[in-house]
Amino acid sequence: MPDGGALPRRRLLCIYQHAPTRDAPGFYRHRYYFAELVRRGWHIDLVSTPVDYLTGAVPRAYAGRLYRHETIDGIDHHWVWAASGIHLSRARRVANYLSFAATATARALALPRPDVVWASSPPLPVATLGELVARRFGVPWLLEIRDLWPESAASVGWLKQESVLYRVLDRAARRAASRANCVVVPTPGLEDGAYSHGAKEVHVVPGVVLDVAADSARPRVRSELGMPEDACVFAYVGAHGVANGLDILLDAAKLVSGDSRIRFLLVGDGSDRSRLARRAAEEGIENAVMLGAVPKRQVPELLAASDVCLHVLRDDPIFHAAQPTKVLEYFSAHRPFITTVDGLPRALAEASGGSFAPTAERLAAEAVRWVGLQPEERAALGEHAFRYGISRFGLAQNVGRLEQLLDSLAAS
Repeated sequence: MPDGGALPRRRLLCIYQHAPTRDAPGFYRHRYYFAELVRRGWHIDLVSTPVDYLTGAVPRAYAGRLYRHETIDGIDHHWVWAASGIHLSRARRVANYLSFAATATARALALPRPDVVWASSPPLPVATLGELVARRFGVPWLLEIRDLWPESAASVGWLKQESVLYRVLDRAARRAASRANCVVVPTPGLEDGAYSHGAKEVHVVPGVVLDVAADSARPRVRSELGMPEDACVFAYVGAHGVANGLDILLDAAKLVSGDSRIRFLLVGDGSDRSRLARRAAEEGIENAVMLGAVPKRQVPELLAASDVCLHVLRDDPIFHAAQPTKVLEYFSAHRPFITTVDGLPRALAEASGGSFAPTAERLAAEAVRWVGLQPEERAALGEHAFRYGISRFGLAQNVGRLEQLLDSLAAS
């Protein structure tokens, strides 16, 4: 035992292919959790690639390097090379998966022995990699299923259920879920899917709500965006991919183009962004401002410039049971949200003071309704949304449950 009777630090090795680099846009749920675990005495090694999932490119600071070590919020980040250009073709995406599997394996096996291995999927090869590394070290491993593959791929048209590739991926997904010591998912809606894949036990590790309101920046950001102070701004911040179905926002914007008080703000990047931008320009949709990806630190200010936020996905039943991670960022900014997705997202929106609009016509009608409210009424609904979110998705209580799970795995 170390001097003073202190317990040795637990070590967690996480393999998560597309963790965001410092201040890059992306999903920060892991970093919030892991940084808190570090503060509680854990050592965290995170193996990832710096390839930006939204753009497919590599940030300049990481370009041309096979490996870079960086400490962010106390977490040891191990950035390994992988092929970029993932949105250019399926072949480039496969090359990205295979190259990361090779470089991540080499790096993970060179690290000190962990107490637990955490493999975050998709992509599915990471699950296989997690099992391999855990067996090499002789430790338990946890599989995180962030999205149910190959079902999700089929739902957006990337795969056909009758194809050979679908069957191969389905077998791989079921093998991983059944062989992991336990499975974690970010939303209750994925629990049944994880069990159907053969998981022994499933735990929900949701995203977190923080208090990041930046309302003091509102006048400046609105001025920079050309948004009148009396406008009601509807903001979408997130991926611009095929699965997001963002045409509904442009359709709604066209329907309310006669009301100068209604403005739409789209922030982010993805495989469908160029097409959406071309469409907005060709059709003269001037009440929708499209920004590209922005540094993470700018997101709270952009949300502060908004009045209502938007959660949008294409109409597919697979999304009905998913708890939308993006809206937790909206709660953190003290903003209500409108969702286009029925099921759990709709229930979350309505319970927190927002609303449901599954069509462009309904979304346009909601925009008209929201612009008719007084600014004080919209602000009050934003405060209600924050209180709702922080009471259910606060960091401390959720990290406590995660730490208990990791401790029990490490002791097994």
